[in-house]
Amino acid sequence: MRWYFLWGLVATSIIILVLFILMMISLRRNWNHTNRSVFSFFIPLLLVVLLVYLAASQFAPRVFDAVQIVYGQYASTEINLSEENFEYNRIVTGEEVFYYPPSHFENPEAGRYQIYFTERTNYVMNLIFVGETEDISGAPLD
Repeated sequence: MRWYFLWGLVATSIIILVLFILMMISLRRNWNHTNRSVFSFFIPLLLVVLLVYLAASQFAPRVFDAVQIVYGQYASTEINLSEENFEYNRIVTGEEVFYYPPSHFENPEAGRYQIYFTERTNYVMNLIFVGETEDISGAPLD
């Protein structure tokens, strides 16, 4: 799971670099007054907005979480999960959403799980089945 996260960081870095290069090219066209249409004048603005959004929502949290991955220090929680909590490549609980690689947990069973995840991106690094869920009386649920 560590490599999947790091490849996502590399892909995000490449996308941001490409957006920056495209922004510089379009700004140079604006400075040289070689725009062919009125709309091309606003392309740098669109690219800056996209660049800032991707940097703030994807790149920066992944960079800070990469430090956790290098040292292997993850946040953890223990929650009750059912099969309905596993949607596509997400674990949706009442308070949080955790993300994991596609087809990593193919047939999850209902029960109590311990989840190790990165703090900022909520990316699951390890999912451990602890046991069956118990109700208040202490008897296991069917």
